[in-house]
Amino acid sequence: MFEVLDVGCGTNPMGDVNIDLHIGVSEHRDSKPLIPKDIPNFLRCSATHLPFKTNSFNTVFSKYCLEHVGSKPQESNPAPYITLREMIRVSKRIIEIYVPHRFSRANSEKKFWKREHNAFFNLRWFARVIPKIEKELNIRLSMNPKLTFKPLIGYFLQMPDTIHIILRKGKHK
Repeated sequence: MFEVLDVGCGTNPMGDVNIDLHIGVSEHRDSKPLIPKDIPNFLRCSATHLPFKTNSFNTVFSKYCLEHVGSKPQESNPAPYITLREMIRVSKRIIEIYVPHRFSRANSEKKFWKREHNAFFNLRWFARVIPKIEKELNIRLSMNPKLTFKPLIGYFLQMPDTIHIILRKGKHK
C-alpha cells in the first residue's frame, strides 16, 4: 500500500508515488531535466485529473506545483481549484501544500513578459475555496496555514514568501 502521493514532484520526489506532467526540460523548473526512469513509481499525468481512487493515499504532498497548473490568468483559471479538490479527494487524511505567496520574491522578481506562474495565492484564496470543496465532496477539513516571511529590503521590510497549508480530513458531515 502506498502512503504518500507527491503531486508535481519535479526532480526531487518525496512520495511513494510521484506524478508530474512535464518531463525532460521545462520552463516550470530551473533545475535539471526530469527523467522518468530516475524517479521511483513515476506517473506522467495532469494534477487536475488524478487517476486514483478516492482515499487512495494517507498523505498527498505538493510543493510549488499549484501555481503552475492551468493556462489562464487567475481570474478565469479553474485549474488550481480543481487540482486542490483532486488532492483532497485522493487523500485519506492529510494534504500538505506549499505555494509562493502572491507577494513573494518568486513572483515579483520575474519579468512581466515571462509569466511562469498561472495562479497567485494568499490565505484568503484558501479560506474561500476550502468550504466549497468541503460541500462538494461532503467532508470536513481543518486547515493549519503558516506564512514564511523573508526580508525584501534588508531586514526592514518583511514580505510573505511562502504559504504552507496542512489540511486534515475529518468525518463526514
